[in-house]
Amino acid sequence: MKIRTKIIGMGLLLVLMTAFSIVGVSIDQVHVLDRSISEELERFIHNETRKVVENVYLMCRAVQQQQDEALERNLGVAKSLLEGRGGVAFGTRNIHWRVVNQADHGSRDVTLPEVLVGGRWIGKNPEMGVASPVVDQARDLLGMTCTLFQRMNKSGDMLRVATNVQKEDGTRAIGTYIPHKNPDGSPNRVVEALLQGKAFSGSSFVVNDWYVTRYEPLFDRSGKEVIGALYVGYLQRSLSSLRSGILDIVVGKTGYVFVLGGKGSQRGKMLISPQSHLDGINMLTEADRQGQLVGRRLLQTASQVAGDRRQGTIPVRFERYLWRNSPDEEYREKMVAITYFEPWDWIIVAGANLEDYGDIQQHFVRSLSRAIFLISVVALSIVLFSLVVGYYVAGGIVRPLEKAIALFDRIGKGRLDRRLDIRRKDEIGQLASAFDCMIDNLKAVTASRNELNREIIERTRMESKLRATSAQHKELISIVNNSPAVAFRWSPAGQWKVEFVSNNVNQFGYEPSDFTSGNVNLLSIIHPDDADRAIAEAATRMEKNEEDGFSLEFRLIRRNGDICWVDARIWAVRNERQEVAYVQGVLLDVSDRKKAQERVRQLAFYDGLTGLPNRALCINRLEQSLAQADRDAKSVGIMYLDLDRFKTINDTYGHAAGDKVLQASAQRLNSCTRRNDTVARLGGDEMVVLLPGVDHEDQITAVARKILKVMAVPFQVQSYELEVTPSIGIVVFPQHGREMGELLKRADIAMYAAKNMGRNRYVYFTGDMEQGSRVVDVRVQADPVKPLEGFAAGEPRGAWSER
Repeated sequence: MKIRTKIIGMGLLLVLMTAFSIVGVSIDQVHVLDRSISEELERFIHNETRKVVENVYLMCRAVQQQQDEALERNLGVAKSLLEGRGGVAFGTRNIHWRVVNQADHGSRDVTLPEVLVGGRWIGKNPEMGVASPVVDQARDLLGMTCTLFQRMNKSGDMLRVATNVQKEDGTRAIGTYIPHKNPDGSPNRVVEALLQGKAFSGSSFVVNDWYVTRYEPLFDRSGKEVIGALYVGYLQRSLSSLRSGILDIVVGKTGYVFVLGGKGSQRGKMLISPQSHLDGINMLTEADRQGQLVGRRLLQTASQVAGDRRQGTIPVRFERYLWRNSPDEEYREKMVAITYFEPWDWIIVAGANLEDYGDIQQHFVRSLSRAIFLISVVALSIVLFSLVVGYYVAGGIVRPLEKAIALFDRIGKGRLDRRLDIRRKDEIGQLASAFDCMIDNLKAVTASRNELNREIIERTRMESKLRATSAQHKELISIVNNSPAVAFRWSPAGQWKVEFVSNNVNQFGYEPSDFTSGNVNLLSIIHPDDADRAIAEAATRMEKNEEDGFSLEFRLIRRNGDICWVDARIWAVRNERQEVAYVQGVLLDVSDRKKAQERVRQLAFYDGLTGLPNRALCINRLEQSLAQADRDAKSVGIMYLDLDRFKTINDTYGHAAGDKVLQASAQRLNSCTRRNDTVARLGGDEMVVLLPGVDHEDQITAVARKILKVMAVPFQVQSYELEVTPSIGIVVFPQHGREMGELLKRADIAMYAAKNMGRNRYVYFTGDMEQGSRVVDVRVQADPVKPLEGFAAGEPRGAWSER
């Protein structure tokens, strides 16, 4: 085998081993990366569905907290009505009842003492057209169903003796009772709480449907034994705004949120679903493509979620299954997040169709496949290139050897007319050197030739380096010009001349030449309100010589005059004397982020319907006003305002008309106040007006009179003229108190006094108003989940009592 073949074979073997190693490692890493992408995508879907189901849980909790407060307040009103009638007592007569168990509809005969209210028997009234005492009065005042229960036995079965809850035939549900045990043998939660002398709030089954309820026990005169109960509540399915909010949620492209019942008669029942044909069906019988019962799996997982609950957390679990919404559709794999809202016995499920995210994974797969193909092409090119190079390298080694052999043969024959002319450090070079030593005059020629070769090699190397550097510079310029961030460079020479601005500065309407030519000063396009601050902060930060640079946010003026927010990242490059050689940085348009931040702030502190400050912002401003007034020895006027007979407008003209009245009222109230005053909406038709820094009570009276005057003008809503008047209660800090809660409570008491005096007036608080007042405390804390403030403000106002 010739030496040429050996050299080429050895070089090719080494290159092939290297190329195959690179391709193999690349393919292995591509597979690893593909698995990592799949896992990361699954984690992303987990996080997205978790966030959705947690947000729905928080929405339910916020609505439930508001309902609990309203139910507790309304039950207090019903109890006051009952006590105003003389309370509950038992007569001497026994009344025969044919009682029906609301759970299993079993019936039996019982005899119980007659129930007296105010010393008169309440009767057995099944007809809705005939008024029943207390319960119908409470319904008319509160807009909710109301029931008076009589305890049937020691076990605690509760009989409806007066109610306006209707049976399926439209009659009153008197004679039905709540059993102390459910059909499955478990204790009834309502009866269990009442027998312990506790009130019960939450979702419960009432006669033939599920209601949001509150029960409170009634005791005998000793106050020790439970003799009955008082109830208020409304249908659970009437939570229209919450249902709409849940149905509007979209997970991914086609995913959605649905709600199942967890226990009792609604166990496995589809309560809320964007697929209308699924509403009300029992999911316990629905199977996926493998025949597994999806509803049972979801209920089992929900029971595990209920056991996972820890303080301050929302437990969530996940399931995967194949599902189709109708027989006409193909099965699709779904991933769902599941949590359990115990107060309403709701199983909340947020599902995402995995194929919605398939485009992302396919994009990565195509990119990885392309990467493998490019690596393979590069490896093959290296092999071919190495083969060619190996051939020429082998020739470069073999040819001098063949030439040396021929010359040595000629020298052996005494012929010195030719020279080898080779300078190398290997064996060939040693032979050539020995040959050159024989002829002294050839050394100078050989030395000149070697020097020339070294110069040519050096020039060639420098030219290659310059070409590579130029290519890298062009590539970097292309990357910068195609990025969203605008790059720039300033030089202190020539009054801070702009040396470079990337082409993508045209996103602001400018061209790079505008700045490099000096036609536009880069500092001149900073918004005038931000310019001094930004320049001063930049100078301060550069004096600190921060190696990692620093960031500034300020507004920029586009060429068309529009304003945008930018985030400037700036580095000062210094020379060996620590002087600033030049300043470089990037500008990134962050206007969308600023708008999102402003939107979040607006949702957290302002009412979504009227645009007024909400309870959280009102309480914050009231705290500041009281503290400032205390320091300045000033007064603060607080008006508690309620629209008279607002519920009648909602019931007669609809909630859309009520919303228009609230919005117009907010505008009129704002027109009556100063710039530093605050008009806030606490909820429903209740509003608060804060007048800080007043010197005399006359100033507050003038504002109150102005409000009565502007509100006296009828409201034009659609084709109707609606007359809406306010009742205003007024307190003054510090005359009527120094604590915020005390002041708000007394303002509310004064407002009730204004209503009792005939409405459409203002009344200042006096000490004798607190005697006999039913106002307990006014809540002075905002809801814990601030992003839901705007949602709560948009609740239907029909749930608020007419004052």
